[in-house]
Amino acid sequence: MKTDELIKMLSTGVEPVAQHANEKGIAQALLAGAAISFLLLITIYGIRPDLRAVSTSFAFWMKLGVPLASALMALTFVTTLSYPGKFPKVSYWVLSLPVLALWIWAISTWVGADASQHAGMVWGKTWRVCIMNITFLAVPVGGLTLLALRNLAPTQPVLTGAMAGWLAGSTGASIYALHCPEMAAPFLAIWYVLGMLVPTAIMAYVGHRSLRW
Repeated sequence: MKTDELIKMLSTGVEPVAQHANEKGIAQALLAGAAISFLLLITIYGIRPDLRAVSTSFAFWMKLGVPLASALMALTFVTTLSYPGKFPKVSYWVLSLPVLALWIWAISTWVGADASQHAGMVWGKTWRVCIMNITFLAVPVGGLTLLALRNLAPTQPVLTGAMAGWLAGSTGASIYALHCPEMAAPFLAIWYVLGMLVPTAIMAYVGHRSLRW
């Protein structure tokens, strides 16, 4: 087959890609995954019965707001990396800002608390299951985002997978916050952040295996 014939064959029937197709695909995956995670939360864990009362506290909004902010930031990074050869215009260190705010709050409350309260502030009552529960609720978002990315053209599979994992872990943490009874800042700074990092590590590996061209 001649080169001109090959080009003609490849270009026959080609339709233009819809504008912002990558953004729409990843956003749809996020919304669908978050909806599934929320249904899992209601079915398996349940929403904490005193949610209305605690929703007026600063601690609750930090617990919910930090992972939500992290998820929104991760979404922009994942979307950018879904384009071949494209990189975010800002440093990846910006992703640490919500976590840094959480840790500043945690350290300030730790310093201001009596020494007898320190153990309870770190371990709480649910530290054994916190990471596992966040990771579990991150699975729908991680899985659907990965499927969306496989239909796109990321050229940095490990990094893209890691960002998708941070997106999934952050979303899982924000949904889990509606059930979790823990409110102490040190607990959140340790166990919630670890719960967000586990999906990040898993998805980095999965991205390496499944997002390569």
